[in-house]
Amino acid sequence: MLFKIIPLVLSLNILLSASSSAQLQKEPRIVVGIVIDQMRYDCLYRYGRHMGENGFKRLISGGTNCTNAHYEYLVTESAPGFATIYTGANPCSHGIIANSWYQRLDRKVQTAVGDKNYTAIGGSSNTGASSPLQLRGTTLGDEMKLATFKRSKVISVSLNHRSAILSAGRLADGVYWLDDSTGNFITNSYYTGVLPQWVMDFNNRKLPDEYIYKGWYTIKSIKQYIESLPDNSVYEIGVGGQTTFPYNLDKLKQNMGYAVMRYTPHGNSLTTEFALQAIESENLGGDEFPDLLLINYAVPGYVSDAYGIRSIELEDVYLRLDTEIAKVLEKLDKYIGHDDYVVFLTADRGSSDCPTFLNEIGIPGNQINCNSNVTVLNSYLSALYGQAKWIDRYHRRNIYLNQTVIESKKLKLSEVQNMAAQLMMEFSGIDNAMPASSFLTSNYTSGIWQQAQNSFCSDKSGDIVLNFAPGWQEVTETSQDYSVSAQNSPYNHDTHVPLVFFGKNIRRKTVNRRISITDITPTLATLLSICAPDYCSGKTINEVMEY
Repeated sequence: MLFKIIPLVLSLNILLSASSSAQLQKEPRIVVGIVIDQMRYDCLYRYGRHMGENGFKRLISGGTNCTNAHYEYLVTESAPGFATIYTGANPCSHGIIANSWYQRLDRKVQTAVGDKNYTAIGGSSNTGASSPLQLRGTTLGDEMKLATFKRSKVISVSLNHRSAILSAGRLADGVYWLDDSTGNFITNSYYTGVLPQWVMDFNNRKLPDEYIYKGWYTIKSIKQYIESLPDNSVYEIGVGGQTTFPYNLDKLKQNMGYAVMRYTPHGNSLTTEFALQAIESENLGGDEFPDLLLINYAVPGYVSDAYGIRSIELEDVYLRLDTEIAKVLEKLDKYIGHDDYVVFLTADRGSSDCPTFLNEIGIPGNQINCNSNVTVLNSYLSALYGQAKWIDRYHRRNIYLNQTVIESKKLKLSEVQNMAAQLMMEFSGIDNAMPASSFLTSNYTSGIWQQAQNSFCSDKSGDIVLNFAPGWQEVTETSQDYSVSAQNSPYNHDTHVPLVFFGKNIRRKTVNRRISITDITPTLATLLSICAPDYCSGKTINEVMEY
């Protein structure tokens, strides 16, 4: 009798084990991506001791914390960051090499999402002239839609249209951003012909007006902001000419419109409220088909640009953002269930100190105006090869030579590129000047040259690609996007960002090995049991799913 019972028990154990394994591997009902603008890795710890237990700390202590996650390319701007996160590819593959680039054929600057074929829905903003069509290949959201015959839902929200669009990709159900003229969340005709009723209802609540009426005061006494420089720091540009607390937002709104929301913690609160409403109104996570909610907190980037990374304004933003993260997690616990969702948190790039501040404390830093350097370059090439307009355009670290002139003089393009690169290396602040021909004939496997190659697209990049020395910041006489922070570099302060996975089937652990940001999407694709996007080159982070 005993010998008959043993096989039966063994069979039951096998069945129970198989059932348990199947249940363990079941996909989450919703994946929530939280991307924070310009959040350097050290922000988690510099501000962390002043935060509560239910926001950032809950993610870190309860999930897989990847402490050494990096972008692996040269131009660490916002647009390439979002595209890289959600395609699992570097800019050389997904095609978003910068926030904008020069197009030789059209002789115009192309922005990462600019597209005049589409118009705003829900507002009159010129941000409506946008689409994801400059992005090559699919995103994580696109692959989710394909895997479920479009029955998964993909919703993306940001204050910034570029961030919302590049996160979502082509097939998203809803992509929303802030209209500075009305304070409403809008979309455009690429995604839909009319705003959903729930979005119109949300806009009718006029939350921006309530936030602006409150003004912006520090959440605690000024003296308690010990991680920052004084409130009247000379390294700040500020907003509307103001650089110290408190901020009368009604007054600032008179000149800025609702764009003022981008420069206060209230912009993050508004983003949270919209995201939480989307969970309910779109019934995200409400059926057997996993959904994707993409949240971008853009305010830290705007505040970092205006006040710097060591400002009380930025510290206050992060202390308040901690409570916004907690609200999202609380909503997911109640609406989805603690064991049925996955959250990941990262940043689109990091940020550096103001060059003036670095200089004053004894670290090299300065500003560089490449337009004047390029003028010298044109004179140099004229002396070598004859008088001509040798430079077609300079745009954001890329020098576009006049290839028509080069061809007419029967010169070898690679030779002119090399001569131009050699001269540019003579200017202070330029660490590397890399000819395009080198990227087309060589495969670099490490260092700055590999990062530059990862940023290079032959149809978009220039003939010479520049890399500045650490602490050097580019400015021009007519610059409209000047920032206090010397960002957009291949150095650790710009490439090293937080990365945390939290939720269903995610282990509590710390991963210290170096991880590429391209690894995020293949890891999520594995969790969701779907294909990775077309150009995905990242690898699954096995530690996230080890049991």
